[in-house]
Amino acid sequence: MNLPNRLTMLRIVLAAAVFACLMAEEPGWHLGALIMFLAAIVTDWLDGRLARRMKTVSPFGKIADPIADKILVLGTLIALIRLKDLAVPLWAVFLIVMRELIIGGVRVIAGAQGKVLAADRFGKIKTAVQLVAIAGMILVVVLADRGAAAPWMIGSVYWLTVLCAALALSSLWSYLLQYRAMLEKSWS
Repeated sequence: MNLPNRLTMLRIVLAAAVFACLMAEEPGWHLGALIMFLAAIVTDWLDGRLARRMKTVSPFGKIADPIADKILVLGTLIALIRLKDLAVPLWAVFLIVMRELIIGGVRVIAGAQGKVLAADRFGKIKTAVQLVAIAGMILVVVLADRGAAAPWMIGSVYWLTVLCAALALSSLWSYLLQYRAMLEKSWS
Protein backbone atom coordinates (compact mmCIF):
# COMPACT_ATOMS: atom_id res chain seq x y z
CA MET A 1 0.00 0.00 0.00
CA ASN A 2 1.47 3.37 -1.00
CA LEU A 3 1.86 6.34 1.36
CA PRO A 4 -1.17 8.34 0.09
CA ASN A 5 -3.43 5.32 0.63
CA ARG A 6 -1.95 4.82 4.11
CA LEU A 7 -2.82 8.44 4.91
CA THR A 8 -6.37 7.82 3.71
CA MET A 9 -6.64 4.81 6.01
CA LEU A 10 -5.20 6.90 8.86
CA ARG A 11 -7.98 9.45 8.25
CA ILE A 12 -10.57 6.72 8.81
CA VAL A 13 -8.93 5.81 12.12
CA LEU A 14 -8.78 9.49 13.09
CA ALA A 15 -12.48 9.86 12.20
CA ALA A 16 -13.38 7.06 14.60
CA ALA A 17 -11.24 8.63 17.31
CA VAL A 18 -12.83 12.07 16.76
CA PHE A 19 -16.28 10.48 17.09
CA ALA A 20 -15.30 8.70 20.31
CA CYS A 21 -13.79 11.85 21.81
CA LEU A 22 -16.88 13.93 21.02
CA MET A 23 -19.11 11.26 22.55
CA ALA A 24 -17.14 11.37 25.81
CA GLU A 25 -18.80 13.16 28.70
CA GLU A 26 -15.49 14.56 29.94
CA PRO A 27 -14.85 17.92 28.22
CA GLY A 28 -11.10 17.30 28.07
CA TRP A 29 -11.70 14.77 25.31
CA HIS A 30 -13.25 17.45 23.11
CA LEU A 31 -9.89 19.19 22.72
CA GLY A 32 -8.46 15.84 21.59
CA ALA A 33 -11.27 15.61 19.04
CA LEU A 34 -10.34 19.02 17.66
CA ILE A 35 -6.66 18.15 17.38
CA MET A 36 -7.38 14.83 15.66
CA PHE A 37 -9.93 16.44 13.34
CA LEU A 38 -7.33 19.00 12.26
CA ALA A 39 -4.83 16.17 11.74
CA ALA A 40 -7.41 14.39 9.58
CA ILE A 41 -7.84 17.54 7.47
CA VAL A 42 -4.07 17.61 6.94
CA THR A 43 -4.06 13.96 5.83
CA ASP A 44 -6.87 14.74 3.38
CA TRP A 45 -4.87 17.53 1.80
CA LEU A 46 -1.60 15.59 1.93
CA ASP A 47 -2.76 12.25 0.50
CA GLY A 48 -4.09 13.78 -2.73
CA ARG A 49 -1.04 16.00 -3.14
CA LEU A 50 1.36 13.10 -2.60
CA ALA A 51 -0.57 10.77 -4.90
CA ARG A 52 -0.31 13.27 -7.75
CA ARG A 53 3.33 14.17 -7.04
CA MET A 54 4.42 10.53 -6.67
CA LYS A 55 2.21 9.47 -9.61
CA THR A 56 0.55 6.86 -7.41
CA VAL A 57 -3.09 7.79 -8.03
CA SER A 58 -4.91 4.45 -7.77
CA PRO A 59 -8.47 3.16 -8.18
CA PHE A 60 -8.38 2.32 -4.45
CA GLY A 61 -7.42 5.90 -3.62
CA LYS A 62 -10.12 7.34 -5.88
CA ILE A 63 -12.72 5.35 -3.97
CA ALA A 64 -11.26 5.26 -0.45
CA ASP A 65 -10.45 8.99 -0.24
CA PRO A 66 -14.05 10.20 -0.59
CA ILE A 67 -15.23 7.39 1.71
CA ALA A 68 -12.76 8.54 4.37
CA ASP A 69 -14.06 12.10 3.97
CA LYS A 70 -17.65 10.90 4.39
CA ILE A 71 -16.80 8.92 7.52
CA LEU A 72 -15.04 11.96 8.99
CA VAL A 73 -17.79 14.46 8.14
CA LEU A 74 -20.80 12.28 8.96
CA GLY A 75 -19.32 10.75 12.10
CA THR A 76 -18.40 14.15 13.48
CA LEU A 77 -21.78 15.70 12.67
CA ILE A 78 -23.60 12.76 14.27
CA ALA A 79 -21.49 13.13 17.42
CA LEU A 80 -22.16 16.90 17.48
CA ILE A 81 -25.93 16.31 17.35
CA ARG A 82 -25.66 14.80 20.82
CA LEU A 83 -24.46 18.11 22.25
CA LYS A 84 -27.83 19.80 22.82
CA ASP A 85 -26.41 23.26 23.56
CA LEU A 86 -25.18 23.47 19.96
CA ALA A 87 -28.57 22.94 18.30
CA VAL A 88 -27.10 21.12 15.29
CA PRO A 89 -30.16 20.78 13.01
CA LEU A 90 -30.96 17.12 12.57
CA TRP A 91 -32.75 17.83 9.27
CA ALA A 92 -29.57 19.34 7.80
CA VAL A 93 -27.49 16.34 8.87
CA PHE A 94 -30.14 14.08 7.32
CA LEU A 95 -29.80 15.94 3.99
CA ILE A 96 -26.02 15.53 4.10
CA VAL A 97 -26.37 11.79 4.81
CA MET A 98 -28.95 11.50 2.00
CA ARG A 99 -26.57 13.19 -0.45
CA GLU A 100 -23.74 10.87 0.47
CA LEU A 101 -25.90 7.76 0.05
CA ILE A 102 -27.18 8.91 -3.35
CA ILE A 103 -23.66 9.71 -4.57
CA GLY A 104 -22.54 6.31 -3.27
CA GLY A 105 -25.30 4.75 -5.34
CA VAL A 106 -24.21 6.68 -8.43
CA ARG A 107 -20.67 5.38 -7.89
CA VAL A 108 -21.98 1.80 -7.66
CA ILE A 109 -23.89 2.26 -10.93
CA ALA A 110 -20.74 3.67 -12.52
CA GLY A 111 -18.74 0.71 -11.21
CA ALA A 112 -21.25 -1.69 -12.75
CA GLN A 113 -20.50 0.04 -16.07
CA GLY A 114 -16.72 -0.29 -15.55
CA LYS A 115 -16.14 3.33 -14.52
CA VAL A 116 -14.58 4.78 -11.37
CA LEU A 117 -15.95 8.20 -10.42
CA ALA A 118 -13.42 10.28 -8.58
CA ALA A 119 -14.56 13.36 -6.69
CA ASP A 120 -15.12 16.30 -9.02
CA ARG A 121 -13.97 19.88 -8.38
CA PHE A 122 -17.28 20.98 -6.86
CA GLY A 123 -17.31 17.92 -4.60
CA LYS A 124 -13.81 18.76 -3.40
CA ILE A 125 -14.80 22.36 -2.68
CA LYS A 126 -17.87 21.11 -0.80
CA THR A 127 -15.72 18.80 1.29
CA ALA A 128 -13.14 21.51 2.03
CA VAL A 129 -15.80 23.97 3.21
CA GLN A 130 -17.52 21.26 5.27
CA LEU A 131 -14.23 20.31 6.95
CA VAL A 132 -13.46 23.93 7.86
CA ALA A 133 -17.03 24.52 9.08
CA ILE A 134 -17.00 21.36 11.22
CA ALA A 135 -13.58 22.25 12.64
CA GLY A 136 -15.17 25.57 13.64
CA MET A 137 -18.03 23.71 15.31
CA ILE A 138 -15.64 21.55 17.33
CA LEU A 139 -13.72 24.69 18.31
CA VAL A 140 -16.98 26.14 19.64
CA VAL A 141 -17.46 22.97 21.71
CA VAL A 142 -13.95 23.32 23.14
CA LEU A 143 -14.52 27.00 23.94
CA ALA A 144 -17.93 26.24 25.48
CA ASP A 145 -16.31 23.59 27.69
CA ARG A 146 -14.14 26.38 29.09
CA GLY A 147 -16.97 28.93 29.36
CA ALA A 148 -15.37 31.02 26.62
CA ALA A 149 -17.95 30.64 23.82
CA ALA A 150 -20.06 33.70 23.19
CA PRO A 151 -23.76 33.07 22.42
CA TRP A 152 -23.24 34.09 18.79
CA MET A 153 -20.55 31.40 18.45
CA ILE A 154 -22.92 28.73 19.73
CA GLY A 155 -25.64 30.03 17.41
CA SER A 156 -23.27 29.94 14.44
CA VAL A 157 -23.13 26.15 14.64
CA TYR A 158 -26.71 25.99 13.34
CA TRP A 159 -25.85 28.12 10.31
CA LEU A 160 -22.59 26.31 9.64
CA THR A 161 -24.54 23.05 9.50
CA VAL A 162 -27.10 24.63 7.16
CA LEU A 163 -24.21 25.80 4.94
CA CYS A 164 -22.82 22.25 4.87
CA ALA A 165 -26.25 20.89 3.87
CA ALA A 166 -26.73 23.51 1.16
CA LEU A 167 -23.34 22.68 -0.33
CA ALA A 168 -24.13 18.97 -0.14
CA LEU A 169 -27.39 19.43 -2.06
CA SER A 170 -25.74 21.70 -4.65
CA SER A 171 -23.00 19.14 -5.16
CA LEU A 172 -25.60 16.38 -5.49
CA TRP A 173 -27.40 18.34 -8.18
CA SER A 174 -24.11 18.89 -10.01
CA TYR A 175 -23.30 15.15 -9.93
CA LEU A 176 -26.76 14.17 -11.12
CA LEU A 177 -26.54 16.57 -14.05
CA GLN A 178 -23.00 15.48 -14.90
CA TYR A 179 -23.86 11.76 -14.89
CA ARG A 180 -27.42 12.00 -16.15
CA ALA A 181 -26.72 10.05 -19.34
CA MET A 182 -25.03 7.25 -17.40
CA LEU A 183 -27.93 7.08 -14.96
CA GLU A 184 -30.51 7.06 -17.74
CA LYS A 185 -28.58 4.25 -19.44
CA SER A 186 -28.78 2.22 -16.22
CA TRP A 187 -32.57 2.67 -16.05
CA SER A 188 -33.25 0.90 -19.35
